[in-house]
Amino acid sequence: MDGSQLKTDYPVVLRFEGLYPHQLGSYEAHRLRKGGDLSHVDRERTKLNGPPLIGPEDWASLALAEIREMTAKNFAAELEALEKRKRKKDIQRRLIEGPKQPWRPTRHGPMREVILTVNKDWFAGDLSNFFGEGENHREKEFGELAVGWLKENFGDDVIHARADRDEAAYHIHAVIMPRANVEIAKPGAKVPTATATRRMLQPSIHPLIKDYEAAQDSVGHWFKDLGLVRGERTAAASRDARENGEERPKRRYHAKTWKWRAEQEQRLLAERQALDLREEKLSDREGKVEEREAEAETVLAVAEGVVSGALVVETADDDAAPVLTDAPKVPDATLCEPTVETLRKRSPRGFARAANAFERAWFRLFGEARKKAKAEAQAKVTGAMAQIEKADAKIVEATRHLPREVRETIAGIRQTIPAILSRLERRNGGMQRDDDGSRDERKDRGDGEKF
Repeated sequence: MDGSQLKTDYPVVLRFEGLYPHQLGSYEAHRLRKGGDLSHVDRERTKLNGPPLIGPEDWASLALAEIREMTAKNFAAELEALEKRKRKKDIQRRLIEGPKQPWRPTRHGPMREVILTVNKDWFAGDLSNFFGEGENHREKEFGELAVGWLKENFGDDVIHARADRDEAAYHIHAVIMPRANVEIAKPGAKVPTATATRRMLQPSIHPLIKDYEAAQDSVGHWFKDLGLVRGERTAAASRDARENGEERPKRRYHAKTWKWRAEQEQRLLAERQALDLREEKLSDREGKVEEREAEAETVLAVAEGVVSGALVVETADDDAAPVLTDAPKVPDATLCEPTVETLRKRSPRGFARAANAFERAWFRLFGEARKKAKAEAQAKVTGAMAQIEKADAKIVEATRHLPREVRETIAGIRQTIPAILSRLERRNGGMQRDDDGSRDERKDRGDGEKF
């Protein structure tokens, strides 16, 4: 051997992964680099992978065909056993149910994928390239020992093995199809008697699959000539901690490369989404702060505009609601005061709040006073008109005893009274009416009546 015989502290890595027959198609697609996660594969080195180390190229299709044959033979054997026992109802039931898969339901599946490797730095420490030999001796010797260990412990149940050289570290993949003959006992019998023999996939028939620690011990011993050591005894450390009442060490999680990368992508995606959400919330918060600042500035600008006289509160007529508007511009003004339009654009909400406040204040200060003054003026005009009407009636009564020429002169003067009263009515809010709503007859009395 080369320098790989030197003792190192590199542990040999062994992992078992559960595998179902229906996954063999995707397994083969990834082996041939036609599917699956290929982001970590160096496609320029794929040609170095070479043919399978164990099994033919069509191993997957052969395995599936064998499983179908097992299924069919098991079904036929079961029906034959029921026929011998004359269990007609059971035969009818099983015919309806159809053939069953040749394994018991488990969490991991009836087959196993085996992965054997060492840290990439150990393979990179080979001196073959330095001496111009081309082939990596550590990879070659590791692969030969791996094939020997697989055949030694799993025999013909190792239906496939290959070496991958186009990923980060050289590693061996193998597939185990654990075949077993299971005797089916007659149910309810006092003395168990076999009624049929089934061919099943049963991983527990292999001691190294059944006992993971034993498998780690086995590879540690098998590869020791390469200077490799057994992996950490995490299971034993966990047992000891449990027995001593101590905190158990965290269990290491070995994920397939494609699964690990998918998990990392999901984690990165979640982090990006969380970051985007934080930025969105921060942006919304900043936008709300800017909006509140613009609102406060607008309220202050409206107040300053009212104080400076640039903004005034006006009404279109006495009965209209007051409105904040721009004051008439002074031609020689040097200050550029904000207008109603610019303030409204800056912050519609702030302008509305400020304008509403000043309009209400104006109405309280001046609106009620104007209404009161108007009511007082109307009362005075109404009283004056009543006095004029009363005086006019007395004039009419008095002139009845005067000569005709004098009455005609007075009648001409009285004709001007209705016009004066009409102007007063218009100023006072409209035509005056008597209590019963009828029009005043003073016009009829002043239409040139002859005394």
